[in-house]
Amino acid sequence: MKVRLAAVASLCCVLTLIVSFSNSPTIRSQTTRVSSSNGLSPAEQDLLNEINLARAQPKVYASYLEQLKPLFNGKAYKVAGQDEVITTEEGWSAVEDAIKFLRAAKPQGPLNLSNGLRLAAQAHSMEQSGTGATGHKGGSGLVEERVKPFGTWQGGIGENLSYGDESARERVLTWLIDDGVASRGHRKRLLSGDYNVAGLACASHPEFGKMCVLTLAGGFRDLTTAKSPTGNENKSNSGAKNTNKSKTTTKPPSF
Repeated sequence: MKVRLAAVASLCCVLTLIVSFSNSPTIRSQTTRVSSSNGLSPAEQDLLNEINLARAQPKVYASYLEQLKPLFNGKAYKVAGQDEVITTEEGWSAVEDAIKFLRAAKPQGPLNLSNGLRLAAQAHSMEQSGTGATGHKGGSGLVEERVKPFGTWQGGIGENLSYGDESARERVLTWLIDDGVASRGHRKRLLSGDYNVAGLACASHPEFGKMCVLTLAGGFRDLTTAKSPTGNENKSNSGAKNTNKSKTTTKPPSF
């Protein structure tokens, strides 16, 4: 399985890591049907569910990561059953650091869906789906500016980005590992008790196949007049799948 390491908050970098699990189920949804109940597609709902599972059971997610140690050789990671080798920035040490963090972490309550944050995430995913851009800054600025047409936030606010056609669990484990990010801000934000609400949106991406945007806040008051951004929402992924061809892969450059 492949995991794309993506970015969070106003500083971001795109990293790549391959992760495989022998005994842990992976949530994967390839459909783009939008739920009539909350506006999330099945894949988006999967990701929100997976995030809330990690918040509720951090020690379980530490056990998923512990399975990876035999697959590391320095900074190189070889996928079980495949010939592809991924060059990580920190190697096993980043995974080990995540395991220690998760073993000590206190369970947190679930993130509740905010429609306003969902619309802000949707606006960013749709923009990058069309332009092929990456990162947190879009035509409307950073997340703090992007949410203003949809409401007001309370407490802190942040954003996680994930690029690649990965499953919900792979995206969450990628954020938890946080390879190459000295602050471990992605991981801390995902499991922080300071965040209580979230918005999610996934769309196709011309370079990475698919992307997902997660916006988080301590609280959010939706504008009753806020409308969904126009455009091709929840585009299906058109990116190429991973193959078993022998190759060595390095992470995309930081930005």
